[in-house]
Amino acid sequence: MSRADPFLIEGPALISFSGGRTSAYMLHWILERGLQPDVHVLFCNTGKEDDRTLDFVDECSRRLDVPIRWLEYRRHFLPSYRSTAVAMTAAKIRDAFGLAFEEAGGREEPGFVEVTYDTAARTTDPPTEKHPFMNLLAMSGVPNATTRLCTTELKIRVMKKFMLAQGYEAWTNVVGIRADEPVRVARMRVSPPERWENAVPLADAGVNLQGVLDFWREMPFDLGLEHDAELGTYQGNCDLCHLKSDGKKVRGVQEKPSSVLWWEKVERVSGSSFRPRMPYREVRRLALVGDDVLHPDDALTDLGDCVCHE
Repeated sequence: MSRADPFLIEGPALISFSGGRTSAYMLHWILERGLQPDVHVLFCNTGKEDDRTLDFVDECSRRLDVPIRWLEYRRHFLPSYRSTAVAMTAAKIRDAFGLAFEEAGGREEPGFVEVTYDTAARTTDPPTEKHPFMNLLAMSGVPNATTRLCTTELKIRVMKKFMLAQGYEAWTNVVGIRADEPVRVARMRVSPPERWENAVPLADAGVNLQGVLDFWREMPFDLGLEHDAELGTYQGNCDLCHLKSDGKKVRGVQEKPSSVLWWEKVERVSGSSFRPRMPYREVRRLALVGDDVLHPDDALTDLGDCVCHE
């Protein structure tokens, strides 16, 4: 990244594209400076994104004339479990959903597959081994607010494996975090003990949410998800992500009652909760009685998203 121009990205680098308005805004300005051949735009599909997010990713690729690589977590061989509890939880999920995997037997695998808009996993797909989120649960059990396996495995490590497969030893990780998100910015300023360094060009350029929303109002296309003044873009990215606030999840179930069934079944059959203080059966109950029973400051229950963004 150029210090003089934060949107001038020098490779090797990956642009972590979530499929939201903020990361698409960032991508637009990076493209205005010219995309270098060793800078890769990556979208990691969890299989739980709203269809309108997938539509937007595809439209961004076509309208902005940029190749976006669609990646999904995919494992074929069971890991060597260090935790008996995790092994038992994962086994319960495999049994309940009828998922079958092989023992590794010393064999290695890429850990991801590249897909397209047409072949990417959807929330409406049956829970097979090819569904990335389902595959993760069958391998590693249920993520929670402390152990964010879905963030780490479905996104961060998938992108890492992609870059290693391209032959890179080190690179820049470009993430769409704005200047009005100081906690997230501070966290990203400290690059991890990994092969990459983080870059936050939107924060460096002083971009805030209002600037992003104003930009998309002027564009000939936009993400089809509602932006609520209080809840933000509560419908994306993963439909009922456990990191979302209670209000966002309750609103999501009120608008689409069937969306909670998968999350609730996973908790029921595994005996584990994504978020013990608010299991999905309780989310469904609150959706039936109305969100006025929630804490008036709903932000207190919002843990933020992973590398997703609105």
